[in-house]
Amino acid sequence: MSRQPPIEIRAGVRVRFGPDRRIGELVRASPNGEEWLVKDRFGKFWVATNRLILEDEETAAH
Repeated sequence: MSRQPPIEIRAGVRVRFGPDRRIGELVRASPNGEEWLVKDRFGKFWVATNRLILEDEETAAH
């Protein structure tokens, strides 16, 4: 199993999340740092950090 370098997660970064790979923007981290509040056109959602994909990483992979 290859280990990827840690991604830079901060408020304002655009990410892909969820099963339908929606694009949203990070708002803030949870107090324990395990989740981020992500805002998109449908509302705000708490998403686990291991489920976030930076939008730049997605375009670089193709």
